[in-house]
Amino acid sequence: MSETTKSTQESEAVDVQSSQKNANAKGSGPVLKRSSRKWWWGGGGVVVLFLIYWGTVSYIDRVGWVFFHTGREAVVTLSKMAKAMQMRDLATVESLYAPSFKGQALGLEAHKLTDDRDGVRTYTFQAGGEIPNRQTALAQWQSYLDGFESIEEVGLYIHRLEDWQGSGNVVASVRFELIGTPKGERQPGIDRALFRMHFDRNGEASYLIQQVELIAGDRVINSRPLFVDVAPATGIDFKNQYYPAFLTQELKFGMLRYGPAGITAADFDSDGFCDLFVPDGVASKLFRNLGNGQFDDVTALVGLSDLSGVSVGLFADYDNDGDQDFFVSRTFEPNQLFENRGDQYVDVTPQSGIDPDNCTTVASWADYNNDGFLDLYVGRYLEPRERIPTTFYARNGEPNQLYKNNGDGTFTNVTKEAGVGEVGLCLGTAFGDYNDDGYPDLWVSNDFGRKTLYKNNGDGTFDDVTVETGTLAYGAGMSSTIGDYDNDGHLDLYVAHIRSEEGWFAEWPTVLRYMVNSWRQSVWMTDMPLYFQILQQSGFQFVQVFQDMASGNTLLRNKGDGTFEDVTWHANANPPGWFWGTNLVDFDNDGWQDLYAANGWVYNEKGTEIELEFLNSVVSEQKLYKTGYLFDPNYFGARSWHGWERNRYLRNNGDGTFKEMGRGFNTDLVLNSRGTAVADFWNRGVMDLAVAASTARHALLRNEIEPNRNWVQFKLVGAANEIAKGTNRDAVGARVILKSGQMQMVREVILGDGYAAQSTLRLHFGLGELDVVDEIIVRWPRSGIEQHFENVAPNKLYEIKENQNELIEKVYRIDGAEG
Repeated sequence: MSETTKSTQESEAVDVQSSQKNANAKGSGPVLKRSSRKWWWGGGGVVVLFLIYWGTVSYIDRVGWVFFHTGREAVVTLSKMAKAMQMRDLATVESLYAPSFKGQALGLEAHKLTDDRDGVRTYTFQAGGEIPNRQTALAQWQSYLDGFESIEEVGLYIHRLEDWQGSGNVVASVRFELIGTPKGERQPGIDRALFRMHFDRNGEASYLIQQVELIAGDRVINSRPLFVDVAPATGIDFKNQYYPAFLTQELKFGMLRYGPAGITAADFDSDGFCDLFVPDGVASKLFRNLGNGQFDDVTALVGLSDLSGVSVGLFADYDNDGDQDFFVSRTFEPNQLFENRGDQYVDVTPQSGIDPDNCTTVASWADYNNDGFLDLYVGRYLEPRERIPTTFYARNGEPNQLYKNNGDGTFTNVTKEAGVGEVGLCLGTAFGDYNDDGYPDLWVSNDFGRKTLYKNNGDGTFDDVTVETGTLAYGAGMSSTIGDYDNDGHLDLYVAHIRSEEGWFAEWPTVLRYMVNSWRQSVWMTDMPLYFQILQQSGFQFVQVFQDMASGNTLLRNKGDGTFEDVTWHANANPPGWFWGTNLVDFDNDGWQDLYAANGWVYNEKGTEIELEFLNSVVSEQKLYKTGYLFDPNYFGARSWHGWERNRYLRNNGDGTFKEMGRGFNTDLVLNSRGTAVADFWNRGVMDLAVAASTARHALLRNEIEPNRNWVQFKLVGAANEIAKGTNRDAVGARVILKSGQMQMVREVILGDGYAAQSTLRLHFGLGELDVVDEIIVRWPRSGIEQHFENVAPNKLYEIKENQNELIEKVYRIDGAEG
């Protein structure tokens, strides 16, 4: 208690006693002296309240800065150590160890083989005995580094500050990653570990390492590349370019220039080979798959030239005439709809009823009202020339739009009556029937905020069921992916987020400092409504919300009762990075869907990183944040921001968890990647992968796993108007359930998901060692027809038509003929 407060209370007590004596003499109750009341309300109380406020704010500010500086010094030490290890500079490593160091043998050389599959081996590190001194620790590192023929990358990053208060040592869990070629190996591998490090605060320039112990770690390495980038060899030699308007027009949210780069895999000419449309800022391209390993640029030939400022392009048969029409976004120009007229695409936008909808980033097609025609949902970001995200949680985007297909070539905007005018900063949309009622529901992912799950009521309207279903998934949402990762028959949800290497910063000292600065810097008036919204959604869990924002990709498991549970950490589904496009697909044909995630943001000068400075500036200088300066490319200049990061491949372990295997599968591209799309481009029974890049050359990864595992694929064709209540021709929303022995898998036809992407509409099932499929069930959403096929032979592509109980085997040849 301050002396001022104590004095005030003693004075007040004397006044009360005096008043009581006078009142007792008069036969009445105690009354405060008027002069005392006047002093309290007139000045003294204000002083006391000010002192309490000043003391609280000072404490929060002081603790917040201590927390930041503590973490930053540890970051500096780890960065120095990582660089020294990559250069094999043991003298610098020694300078970062305390003379009194004692620790544990980390076991980085004590490998135990724990998995060997498809030519990819995993070795687990086995921690040993005690390390008595610094010299022994350095000898351990020397021996470890000498075991590599070459070293490409070394990283050491704080995972969490475990103990940082008081005058004792700082304790942190630290993530270690080294990519290099061990002696005797033909391919580079990756070593990963989680250490617990104790730092001595008495270091002269930075902290000194006092103690280290291994928490967990392993090595992943392959014998040969399992995916090969064939883009240049096949004719997809294409470099993404900035949208000129992002460079010539004044943008308040200038960093948006680094965003767009979608990708589309679709058989636009219905010849049985999946083609590629590549959106671009200057000149988008359509590449026809010739079926012989080559692609041909047919953009001008089919009438799709001069498409600039494109984020997303989607092929869909919106008029049910059997060919693929086309929708494309145009950023600051009106979006366009093209009708397929056989050998040409014709712009029918003016008569279609589709509005301009500038700032469109993503889109999806689905028959939301089950009338047999595909409807269009358009996801939009904010207007970057006018606004920036309000705060770390923003709801100031351009409203998304839903267009109902009238069945006559026109559309009607039904956003308001349907209730799906989401106003987040949308970067992901996908339709999927999560509650198995026959109507497609809608999942929307937003940057700077939350996700929204809309339940389709079956009457043309949707309800926002996000909170009650457990699907808020706070974070910088940049994709929407739907699939059954655990083979329980229910559709799960996956979304790309940012998992910062500075995620340790999201703790209570930072959150409180952020809130205090919001008040002190007078920005709370604009932010308070958003805080109240978080309060309504999540209670007082503001620290948890901040941590969610920095915790990376989110996997939501469908519990089958209309709700979801966040299984991200248990499933190991959130690798570090700044992620964009995501896919759920069985790449190795073992019967379990794997995850692929594109990674990267601003690839400027290597060895630089602005992230921690940016985050601290957001917390400290909120008035500056509101000007948009922190998002101006001139602010970070030549420095990188989550730059030079690798894409991630998460192999499904079949037990509800994933293992990151990107280096082992040769899919860990350093490409500044954005959109991703999957398809069996060469009809071989394995899924290949197309990856778009921001201002770099795109990749086409040919799947060379060759696991000799079985598979089966289905092309579904809706009856449309050929039968009463026929499903749309593309069969979007139709579902195939595969049962064999104890195995059950489900796939649904989805058109437009991930980030600014479209993947093949064929449904692919890996079968592992199964040599026959016991039963195939096909469910058609509009007609309600359910078809059953038994004893289905594997390793074939089948076509299934609605209301025709026949499996039609399809074999496509490069001359255009079918077998």
